[in-house]
Amino acid sequence: MGEFDLPVAVIGAGPFGVSTAAYLRSLGVEFRIFGSPMNRWRTQMPAGMFLKSEGFASNLADPFGRCTLQQFCHEAALPYEGERVSLETFTRYAMSFQQRLVPMVEDVSVTMLDRQADKFQMRLATGEEVRAKKVVVATGLSNAEYIPAELARLPAEFLSHSSDHYDLGKFKGREVVVIGSGQSALETAALLNERQATVRLLVRRSSIEWHDGPTPGPRSLWQRVRRPASPMGNGLKLWFCATAPMMFYHLPEQIRVGVVRTYGQGRRTSLELLGPAGSWWLKERIVGHVPILLGHSVLGAETSGSKAVLHVKGSDGMPRHLTADHVIAATGYRFNVGSLPFLAERLKSGLRCVQQAPSLSPGFESSIPGLYFAGIASAYNFGPVMRFLCGTDYAARCISDDIAREQRRSPSSVSVGLASARNRTAC
Repeated sequence: MGEFDLPVAVIGAGPFGVSTAAYLRSLGVEFRIFGSPMNRWRTQMPAGMFLKSEGFASNLADPFGRCTLQQFCHEAALPYEGERVSLETFTRYAMSFQQRLVPMVEDVSVTMLDRQADKFQMRLATGEEVRAKKVVVATGLSNAEYIPAELARLPAEFLSHSSDHYDLGKFKGREVVVIGSGQSALETAALLNERQATVRLLVRRSSIEWHDGPTPGPRSLWQRVRRPASPMGNGLKLWFCATAPMMFYHLPEQIRVGVVRTYGQGRRTSLELLGPAGSWWLKERIVGHVPILLGHSVLGAETSGSKAVLHVKGSDGMPRHLTADHVIAATGYRFNVGSLPFLAERLKSGLRCVQQAPSLSPGFESSIPGLYFAGIASAYNFGPVMRFLCGTDYAARCISDDIAREQRRSPSSVSVGLASARNRTAC
């Protein structure tokens, strides 16, 4: 393909990348998309886990609204329980979605992205050079794993992030400390216990929050008004974040950053968002089965012989030491443009950022014209919904509409509108 022939390149083939590509395709915008389809879901998330989001909130963004998880389960003769979605079921659905709506995914990584004049230059792992007028970065949680600095002295063989393990069975018979109190920490601890590891859960907060289970029968009008349902859970604040990302965008920057930074970190903000919590169906697998150390903060860590040693402050304020064969930090994700290995240094330095994440336009375009970011990279702009599957539709629509609108204004564009009917793949 010639250097001027590619209007758009999408980097990343996870939920946000594939959803954006599906929308671009529906608008007749020519593109290429690079990445291993749903790689994190297929190879990194622990076998046996369930999604935190319910079935109705676990759809990828189909511009025609037909390729839903429920429809896939119906076609594949799989149970659709609604409240719990297994990793296996979602991964099968996501791969089916990709193969039907975006079959042109190229399973190759991008090793370099730079900009020359008015176009971007990319190098693929195959050595191919690609030029594009616009680029969408949708690399998801890759390179965004957050591990507290207090654990930095632990070598890799003693420390990992919760996203590093597909098979937790390898810890059978070993002592493991899991740090955190959100869904990832709780489910990791439950799976470790069920795979016969000796596990302890270290929680900074004084208690663990659990989401309410489903209530039988319809909700009353008062319940629906006071705690409206949303893909992120029930409650006015969660409903606001899930359904009004553009209103969130227009909040003062300090508030936006505070909400995203503290969402899932156990601290309140001016929006009084919920802190970390576990799904109702996890409680019976944790309480009475896994020792929980509440009110414990990590002060530092080191190794002693074949053990990791955590220096912690207990709920009584007294210092103590915990030893384990391995420590798993289930401490979430923080996007940092500096951690993207393929992004050229001059692009990194040229980006206007908010807390090391790109500052974006309402169309998800960064301060570098033609460079877009989706997923967790956009959370400081559009809210914590961009960390969830339910955020794919808004992001995909905004990005594709912005790109198509600009191409329609450009007299040199011949891509938009060509063969759009051919590209509208039904599920």
